[in-house]
Amino acid sequence: MSSQPRFTRSVVAALRPWRRRVVAIVIVWAVIALFTGLIGLRPDVPRLAVVLVTTGALIWFAVDHIASQQLVVWPLTDTELSAGNRGNDYHVMGLATRLEGANARPEGRAELVHHLHTRLSEIIRERLFAKHGIVIEEEPRWAEGVMPRELWDFLVTLPPPDLYRPDRLDQILRRIEQW
Repeated sequence: MSSQPRFTRSVVAALRPWRRRVVAIVIVWAVIALFTGLIGLRPDVPRLAVVLVTTGALIWFAVDHIASQQLVVWPLTDTELSAGNRGNDYHVMGLATRLEGANARPEGRAELVHHLHTRLSEIIRERLFAKHGIVIEEEPRWAEGVMPRELWDFLVTLPPPDLYRPDRLDQILRRIEQW
């Protein structure tokens, strides 16, 4: 009996990022079924649901992947440094799209924060090795001694939940660049 609520909770948690899309499909499905029923047609409700889900999935797949291929202009860096084609990298464009999405809606923020923390930690570790030849796992005390306190704290603590925000991200990126 207790497995049913757990299953339901796990399904709800899995669909949380897709909540708006699922609700949109259900609403469109209900409106079409109701409209066709009102005008005297006998709608094939299950087939209509399959067509809507398939069409919605294809459209959202295309929208999600085409949106990540747009050229991204980073106003702060592009205007300050005036580099020719900064931001013309698919990884950068994908990250910019995810950051913009995280600011717009809460779904997926935790995963984005984890991804950002992991990537920034890798950059800090690479910089530590390049500057001082220290691998943090082998010599943690030496690493702590040569690293700026803010970067050390960033490495050894949980990521701040607002890491996706531009001002917070800019703060840590500037500190990495200054080091």
